Amino acid sequence: MVRCIGIIIALVVVPPLAERLAALDPATPVAYLEAGEDAARDGEIDLARQLYRRCGALAASSDDPGLAASAALGMASLEDPSRHDGSWAAWHALARMLSPASVAGGTRAAPDAERLRFAELISHYRAGRSLQAQRLGRDDSCVALAREWGALLPGGGEGFIRACTGLSASAPPQLSPRQADQLMAVEAALLARTPRALDELRCGLVSPIPEVDARDPAGAFGIDDATWWWRGGRWSATK
Repeated sequence: MVRCIGIIIALVVVPPLAERLAALDPATPVAYLEAGEDAARDGEIDLARQLYRRCGALAASSDDPGLAASAALGMASLEDPSRHDGSWAAWHALARMLSPASVAGGTRAAPDAERLRFAELISHYRAGRSLQAQRLGRDDSCVALAREWGALLPGGGEGFIRACTGLSASAPPQLSPRQADQLMAVEAALLARTPRALDELRCGLVSPIPEVDARDPAGAFGIDDATWWWRGGRWSATK
């Protein structure tokens, strides 16, 4: 009896997904996240992705990195970690980039000292300081963090550690401009600065996330047509 009453109350308090969709408004980005969670539970995976993307774009545009990071984690929850396209890791990495202080992303929260060591490793590697990079590249905490941030490191986490421990003073790293920007963005996030504050950076993530301009983190979510309203079973640019 009590269970039946609970179900009835839940049905009354939480509106059906169709009603949630019809009530969506870009002034309330969190509603897109909540609807996305409902869609995912109902098995509407494509719709859930569309909702999470819109939540992330709106939250990032309205300077709410925590909510944007939650949307990125929502996207990650729809991906298979065992697939080799890197989508799951890339969405987790984007979440950490958006809100490094508040998003655990399913991994342990590294103490400040460990994050600082890893940021120092990246700095030494970029500058070609071989002895320092080799030393920190063998540090267990740096190895662990490299695995966590692998989607944003050249060669992935393991490849980046091998590059650091094998760095030679006579052969500094050959980084493309995009790779250098990625490393600088990761270093900034480790130091708890948000990427959009670094207006000279561009950080690229693997498919299916488009290239991210640090001045426009909303672009990471791939919504550029302002279709925020759900009307007649499809997205519309008009209310």
